[in-house]
Amino acid sequence: MKYLLLAVILVLCGGAVCRAAPDLDRFTDIAGVRIYRDHENPAKWYMMPARPVLDKRADGTPDYGLALYRYLGRKGTSDSGDFWVRGVLTFGIDRSRKSEISAKIRKALRAKGIGAPETSTMPISETRISLMFADEQDSRSFSTRWKGGTLVLPLNARLAEILWDAVTAGQTQVSLAIDETLAGVRKTEDQWGPAFTAQTWVVPIEMDMNAHPDHFRRTDLGARMKVGYTGLNVFCFDFLENLEENLYAKIVEVAIPTAGRDLVETLTFRANGDYRRRIEFKLAKDLDRPYRYRISRIYKDGSKQTGRWKKRSGEALLDITAYENTADAAEKTGQASQHP
Repeated sequence: MKYLLLAVILVLCGGAVCRAAPDLDRFTDIAGVRIYRDHENPAKWYMMPARPVLDKRADGTPDYGLALYRYLGRKGTSDSGDFWVRGVLTFGIDRSRKSEISAKIRKALRAKGIGAPETSTMPISETRISLMFADEQDSRSFSTRWKGGTLVLPLNARLAEILWDAVTAGQTQVSLAIDETLAGVRKTEDQWGPAFTAQTWVVPIEMDMNAHPDHFRRTDLGARMKVGYTGLNVFCFDFLENLEENLYAKIVEVAIPTAGRDLVETLTFRANGDYRRRIEFKLAKDLDRPYRYRISRIYKDGSKQTGRWKKRSGEALLDITAYENTADAAEKTGQASQHP
């Protein structure tokens, strides 16, 4: 069987070894959980991360969602022939562990003669998440800041439409394979050195559009536009894909031609913020006059980099994602050549 494979690299700890240092050669299994002893403190133990499961929303339904955004240019906006598609797939992943499990582990350790045992979760140095469903095969790797909880996966045009077609054709099972690299140490010739071990989890997910139609959203941007611009949809996927590790914020200024002088609207995108924003125009913009935009980047060290003003004619959608920093930069999603 073929699979569609979407790989996401998640770097959760800096450096070769995290501050904690479990001895990977000293472990035991208690209450169904493998635990490793600290390489120096015999009372300190590290539990393997809890099994990931699909979480539930507040209404009790499974916590997943698929959003598809499409934009087709038209003569009225002077961008006839342009076709843009992006998708965003979200999963709520629960990795909590029942408190009684930790209590059972500490009790068992005390029974082994450890007076005041301490327990914590095993440090994870890297996680690879693979999204798989039948009949297609592809792979893609990129960075993200996901650290548990909600997992947000941006999909390019091809992957987004393949998955959308699959779920609209009927109930679709996808699987999240989570491969984790756990950091620790091993002793070789009386010297402690960095070492790693791995574990893999698989989370099956039934994506059912008939049972949960509100979990799926397809938005045809600009479909209501007949005369002039009524607004501008702006997208920024840089933070979802972690395209610049040290980026703190990305600011876009849009100068809209009006009588007398341009009206400048400003939007700011940050990590954990929305990837889609919209500028609403009080009056429809003149179709025969291009708008201008300028992008600024603010970095974590406080520095700022401001780009040049650029002109854009016709398009009522602006994607400011730095695709030149992605592995598939040649795709240039905003200039897809095929129509739906």
